[in-house]
Amino acid sequence: MTQEARDLSFGDLPFEDLPFGKIAAASPETLGLLMLKTDIHATRLDDRAQLAAVSDALADGVATAQDLRKRFPGLAPYEITRELQVPIVATDDDPMVGSIWRFAEYRSRPSRIVLYTRGLAPLEQALAGNLAKQLLGEASTQDVFVAHELYHHAEVTRAEIPISRRYRATLLQIGSWRWRTGIATLSEIAAGSFAQTMLDLPCHPKVLDYVAWPVLRLGIREPVRAMKR
Repeated sequence: MTQEARDLSFGDLPFEDLPFGKIAAASPETLGLLMLKTDIHATRLDDRAQLAAVSDALADGVATAQDLRKRFPGLAPYEITRELQVPIVATDDDPMVGSIWRFAEYRSRPSRIVLYTRGLAPLEQALAGNLAKQLLGEASTQDVFVAHELYHHAEVTRAEIPISRRYRATLLQIGSWRWRTGIATLSEIAAGSFAQTMLDLPCHPKVLDYVAWPVLRLGIREPVRAMKR
């Protein structure tokens, strides 16, 4: 089973030059649609299907969070992971893989959540002062990413079809035969919605990518040069 990661790809912020105030004020639906614009398979869906897919992904995140809240009333996400016997592991491993900057990831064999401390550090640096309160409320960055990965654990251990496979794009069609694929980004949209609901965040955590981007752009030269080619 593939790893489910919460990460930032250099090149997946199509509107990084927009004023941050507009990004921070964007609705979860708007941020979800922006995320789909960077998914090569999602672009094969028409506008109506994309909007429906984002709405369903956001709703799935909310519903999953509500279910876990009922099962574990009063517990924070990191406490729920303990109840589910999903350990949280912090690592100093290099967060950079190709053009991908990793914050955290869920690994299913065995089940665990990995936090990349060096990956989170630039984001925590950028979230200084009142910005952290504005975007995270009372939560910490680690709280957000633990909650995000907890969704992925719930997603792969439940009976329902994952949201990433409920909408499928056609890659190739020959007559009545079609080769289709799921939309992985929908799982990320849902995980963000889950974290927002679990932690009562003021906004969808996708906003954090736009917070981290300026710091990473200044501190990591090679990926940025590669992206601009």
